[in-house]
Amino acid sequence: MRWVRNSFKFGAEKRGMPMAGRWCSALALLAAAMALPSAAGAQGLAPADQKAVVEDAQVAAILKAASGAATIDEATARKFGPLLFQDGLLTANERDLLLELFSNGSGKVTITPPDGDAFEVPPLSRQARAFLSLVTPPSLASLWLQGPAQMKTLVDITVLDPVITSQITAFIRQRLALVWMNSTISNGYKPIRDDLSAAVRQLQQTDPDTERRGRALVFDAVRQLDRANSNSIPKYLYDYLGAN
Repeated sequence: MRWVRNSFKFGAEKRGMPMAGRWCSALALLAAAMALPSAAGAQGLAPADQKAVVEDAQVAAILKAASGAATIDEATARKFGPLLFQDGLLTANERDLLLELFSNGSGKVTITPPDGDAFEVPPLSRQARAFLSLVTPPSLASLWLQGPAQMKTLVDITVLDPVITSQITAFIRQRLALVWMNSTISNGYKPIRDDLSAAVRQLQQTDPDTERRGRALVFDAVRQLDRANSNSIPKYLYDYLGAN
């Protein structure tokens, strides 16, 4: 059985925007289990049993490579996490895998891969847990232009789930539209210039991959905004963002 989410939280100023390709009620159940694994049964999920079936051979190979480590590190999570979401859906076994990993604080989880040759994996590291926890992302309004760490989180949401990228772009476009309304020739387009400069400055304080991805998100957002406004935004205000 596959689960699809129908809505995404943009923040207090915009909620309930349709979002194809993510979970619905199952997301709330998994979130509850992530926050308090012992509540899984009460929420309608099977209790964690430190066992998981992995259907994707590539995901299994990535996890098996971490079987001898003390923890599953962030780099490993960044490899297998996006593979779970690449089709915009989550199977029951994929959901159970996440539940088992989040529920495992110090023991081992037995993984049964497609070839049936089971192996054990260690707990998630703190950084890996934080990355995978973006399956239930915070309000985007709490991330946009709020600092380098927050901007990295905004970008990481799209790393974990590439399907959501268009929704993040739409949010950024919405925020830029607000400042564009107050940007004129007489003020040198200062409101939108300030926001674009702040975005670049904060992204530059992250890491090269995050900066590249973040600049692409902002570039796509302002380009869409420009087209929606009859190409009235001077290109020099944002063309440099696309030069990655």
